[in-house]
Amino acid sequence: MVLSTQPAGSSLTHATAGAGAYGRHRPETTLLYRTIQEHWATFLADLEAGGGELPAFVLDEFEAYLRCGILVHGLLRVRCKDCGHSRVVAFACKRRGFCPSCLGRRMADTAAFCVDQLFRHVPARQYVLSVPYQLRFKMAYSPNATSMVLGAFISAINSDLRRRARRRKLRGRLQTGSLTVVQRFGSSLNLNVHFHVISMDGVYAEQSDGSLLFHPLPAPSDEDIARLARAVCRKVTRYLAQLTWEDNDQQLTLDHLANASVQGLVATGPRRGCRVLRLGGAGDDAEAAIIGKRCAEVAGFNVHANVRVGASDRDGLEHLCRYLARPPIANGRLRELPDGRLALRFKQAWRDGTTHIVFTPRELIEKLIPLIPRPRCHLVRYHGILGPAAKDRAKVVPTPPAPDAADVKQEGADKTGNCEPRDIDITRIQRCSRLPWALLLKRVFMTDALTCPKCHGRMKILAAITKPDAIRKLLDHLGIPSEAPRRTAARPPPQAELSGTSDLAEVDYADPPNPEW
Repeated sequence: MVLSTQPAGSSLTHATAGAGAYGRHRPETTLLYRTIQEHWATFLADLEAGGGELPAFVLDEFEAYLRCGILVHGLLRVRCKDCGHSRVVAFACKRRGFCPSCLGRRMADTAAFCVDQLFRHVPARQYVLSVPYQLRFKMAYSPNATSMVLGAFISAINSDLRRRARRRKLRGRLQTGSLTVVQRFGSSLNLNVHFHVISMDGVYAEQSDGSLLFHPLPAPSDEDIARLARAVCRKVTRYLAQLTWEDNDQQLTLDHLANASVQGLVATGPRRGCRVLRLGGAGDDAEAAIIGKRCAEVAGFNVHANVRVGASDRDGLEHLCRYLARPPIANGRLRELPDGRLALRFKQAWRDGTTHIVFTPRELIEKLIPLIPRPRCHLVRYHGILGPAAKDRAKVVPTPPAPDAADVKQEGADKTGNCEPRDIDITRIQRCSRLPWALLLKRVFMTDALTCPKCHGRMKILAAITKPDAIRKLLDHLGIPSEAPRRTAARPPPQAELSGTSDLAEVDYADPPNPEW
């Protein structure tokens, strides 16, 4: 389900109830949704006319996004048990491609899990690996290539940690632990498959009684990072020739779009082969990048390891985790220019002064397609002693904090329908790996979505409504529009418009094409 509100503050710690007002997410009012709604059908028609074809998981991603947060396609009925006030909550697409709302929820949940249930109060360091352009293209839709490069990177990090631990006279079995987030995008929505690793900045050594003791390590030197980069380059080069690649029509289309995205080019339309336009830059005479502190590059393999979080800085750790798991595009940074083009603002200006990047609506859709990961390809991975099957994992991960009893019982009552709060097994809910949606909103946005805005009583989920007739009847009763946003049909080519003939029929997308949805 989609639950969205404006943050009432910048703190990432647990917040008290009532600090902010909950507001229903309305994706149909955002510029990104309207752009895809108006131009997706035309993009597909032009692609098919040119002989291109997209795989089913890409088509499903866009169809799911156009249904995300739209009440007509399914909703929950939430009602206050004291005063009877009710509200409706729309279903979410829960996809991993580019939906800002669902990926924002996933981002907050991942960060909360890392702080509460993964990392103890130990120092952590971020390692970032960027790979050469040719390898980014191969890793885009090859899980084997991605796993191989990541395995080489993690192996090099662990070897460096153990080597530096041996310098401090630590002996015996030394264990490390880390978390990796695979990011597929750059700041300009280009395809840039790279890795962000949060590793414990030290090692665990086994004691005589079988317990584990953490030993923090001093910061690595520039020579250590250079050695790490050389090790990654050597291992990847050694195993790269062992990979096999499969080609088909759909894969060739994805490869074409991915290759253009990696190089920052336009792959389709009248500007095919041209570079994406920039605003505010100094042109092609930009100064070359200079490798900074704890940052080394070898043959296109760039390793950066200068970000460290202290053992007691839990807010800093959660902020770092949220940065790693962030969505590729934010609605607040996208705006429409007077000529109909779209300008995406960067959070920070580039070294050459570029502050925005400009797309046509067609180019924006084209750049979003390569960012969609393949199904069943994990983007968050755990290594070493933090791995899910690690023998000693239970000795080093923290015990999750117990939520408020009232919140936990109410969440359990909502999940089970008509049972009373006293019938809920609290320990079972506490062991859940994901925070319930109401508790997550309360943690991140300081908003209690289950607090009635009128009497401040507790609200509970009455039912999930999925039948179209029942949904329209309920929305009409509540005075909410009961029609889905109508998508724009595919526009004919300019030659057909001038001649007055077109082979493209008008398509009405108001009703869902898939009855299972």
